Amino acid sequence: MPEKSPILESLAEARPSSYADQVYGRILHDILNGIFQPGARLPTENELAERFGVSRPVVREALARLRVDGLVEARRGSGTYVLSRPSQDLPNLADLEDISRFLRYQELRFYVEGQAAALAAERRTEKQLAAIIEAHEAFAHEVGRGAFLPESDRCFHLAICEGTGNEFFAKALEGPEVSLTSFMNVSLALTRSGSQARARRVIAEHAEIVEAIRTKDAVWARVAMETHIINARRRMTDGTIDS
Repeated sequence: MPEKSPILESLAEARPSSYADQVYGRILHDILNGIFQPGARLPTENELAERFGVSRPVVREALARLRVDGLVEARRGSGTYVLSRPSQDLPNLADLEDISRFLRYQELRFYVEGQAAALAAERRTEKQLAAIIEAHEAFAHEVGRGAFLPESDRCFHLAICEGTGNEFFAKALEGPEVSLTSFMNVSLALTRSGSQARARRVIAEHAEIVEAIRTKDAVWARVAMETHIINARRRMTDGTIDS
């Protein structure tokens, strides 16, 4: 089985999770273990608060995050229901209470990297384009031989940020509390544990971004990058995708 990311473990030590993240992780644990099956109604806020020993506002925040991540839905006058079950490998890759932070980081990436791809399509130099292509080909080669290295994926995304000509795009993604590498450990481990079709899809998503930047199509580049990040989120929250 895949091992937990040591980078994510050190991140968790440096940044203790909030109570809401802990409740999120506990509910996610129960979903993964079949205590709450897809389609099942979760206990009420009061019942969950008593179960986990926290206040109702903490439970409410955790449920709100689970809804944003597409794992549960609220039905007026009926309660909160489970929508999907994530990959069964998830608990082997990271502490479940860190998953909420991961997905919030993916939300940041959606907006930052979508714009970065669009600007790179408009502004990139031939040298910067060559660096993007080289990073993509290195990543594709490694995946082709069964290696899923976060550093290679990181180099690809940061090469696109470099193509904007604005150093703050890369800085927005790499800071004291977050980094591309730490979260890509989990994303790529899920890709590795899935089917070959999943790996091919990730490569195809990268290739589409590269082609959009090569042809200087800013709209296509933005959509391609945003689609890639949306799919990365889906691969984490829905264990049936390309499994």
